[in-house]
Amino acid sequence: MTGASPDERPEPGADGKSPDRWWLEHVTAPDAAAAVEPLIQEYWAWAGVELAGMLGRPVRADSADRMHRAFMAELPAITGPRGRLLVVRNPGGIVGVGVLKPVDDVTAELKRVYVRPVARGRGVARALLRELLDAARTEGFGTVRLESLRFMTAAHALYRSEGFVVTPPFVGSEAGSAGLESAAVFMAIRL
Repeated sequence: MTGASPDERPEPGADGKSPDRWWLEHVTAPDAAAAVEPLIQEYWAWAGVELAGMLGRPVRADSADRMHRAFMAELPAITGPRGRLLVVRNPGGIVGVGVLKPVDDVTAELKRVYVRPVARGRGVARALLRELLDAARTEGFGTVRLESLRFMTAAHALYRSEGFVVTPPFVGSEAGSAGLESAAVFMAIRL
């Protein structure tokens, strides 16, 4: 699946404002960081505010910055032969992102599955997730895992609806490295 082509989705959206026309793109260029940097920064800003509310205290800016830098440093591996960096575009630009990161020969990890509020409720996240899972199957992974912060309940429902189950925390998780393991949900699916 390459996502909905621009011709398959009518405008305007159900809300009368936002376009429903969107499509998925597999980003492979070495300069992928430039394409997704603004969206990843938006993700961190949103997650930081929500996490602070959940914890009842501010999130240290250096923690988010450290995780962001680590993620951006992983982009060459993510855009390599078995990884995937997918973006969702609409006529106004990039409205979503999702990553399939190879962990080992049989395991991949979903990271940064994020859809901007303007594009939510239109099946974008589900299409993005299904495309990432199809890519994992194509690449021969047997398991796809993820970690998600507890406040992301809509995402957890989406993952469960596609077959993910809650698992114990895994070694090397971002939440664990930031001391936030108790604030995270860990899930996996066998393909």
